[in-house]
Amino acid sequence: MARIKAFRMKRRFTVISLTGGYCELNCSHCSARYIRSMLPAPGPRLPRLLEALARRGVRGVLVSGGWTRDAVLPVEEHLEALLEAKKRHGLVYNVHLGLETRRHILERAAQVFDLVDYEYTENKWMANTVRRVPGGVERYREALETMLDAGLHVVPHIFLWHPNRDPLRELVNEMKTLADLGLEEVNLLVYIPPSGDIDRATAEKLPHLLRTARTTWLGRLYLGCMRPPTARKTLDEIAIEEQLVDRIANPSLKAARKHGDRLEFYDACCSVPENLLPLFREDDSNTRAATGSSAVGQLRSRNREAGRASSCGGHSVMGGRGGMVAGRGFEPRSRGPEPRILDR
Repeated sequence: MARIKAFRMKRRFTVISLTGGYCELNCSHCSARYIRSMLPAPGPRLPRLLEALARRGVRGVLVSGGWTRDAVLPVEEHLEALLEAKKRHGLVYNVHLGLETRRHILERAAQVFDLVDYEYTENKWMANTVRRVPGGVERYREALETMLDAGLHVVPHIFLWHPNRDPLRELVNEMKTLADLGLEEVNLLVYIPPSGDIDRATAEKLPHLLRTARTTWLGRLYLGCMRPPTARKTLDEIAIEEQLVDRIANPSLKAARKHGDRLEFYDACCSVPENLLPLFREDDSNTRAATGSSAVGQLRSRNREAGRASSCGGHSVMGGRGGMVAGRGFEPRSRGPEPRILDR
């Protein structure tokens, strides 16, 4: 039985924000609070920060930050510095590019980044009301197709559950779209509401949704770090016991201790490409220590931080070409409305 790959960022992987704590788009679900938990790396600070991180033993960096009003990460001016640090220190990068479609930027980005974490949705309310994305939901597919055409390795992130969508129908439809585009891996997220958690009745629906995702998607399936506490308690053990996912980020303490023999641990973001995983593998002695009683407080703390940061500390995003479905200087905006909770 193949072991499920489990991920938790500790020493070898970190998250930086190219815009510090500032975001021009200022989506209503975040209002820049997630990027404030990242290491600030604006302007001339970036090369020095990357140098210091590499000296400290960091091998991978998630490059994120606030988005412009056009829903893109202002990365162009930083590409040269990122590439230079990559060549000098062998750093692995993943990135939240946003809905970037400019070909010259994407082609250059393909030389710098090892993968793009890409939030994908076909839900008009999420695109128009939460994100306020110019071009609406169609922009998500356009940007994804353009990234793939530019040669970028893209790992799409979609919601397993969100209160403002039809979870089963939209989940399956989005997976079919991604399969038609030839993608081979999908990262699943569970929305964290403003309260910080979901109720138990909602959490109890998640295993069915995950089983549906597993039978629908024939490629690699990941359970990402955006999962509120009750979702972790309800979902993580089942995901591991039934081998519903190939990777899981920040497994709950109970699941990690109960099923440690079924897990293979990595100190990295859960989207890292297979060929780069050896850089981040934890040895078995570290795994035993991390799931033993002496490490309970540390693991709980990391899971709390992951829940607050959500989706690797930033925007929930957010591969190959193979068909994977069974049968198929800114001024901030005001925060805007909190998400409506629809009665499903």
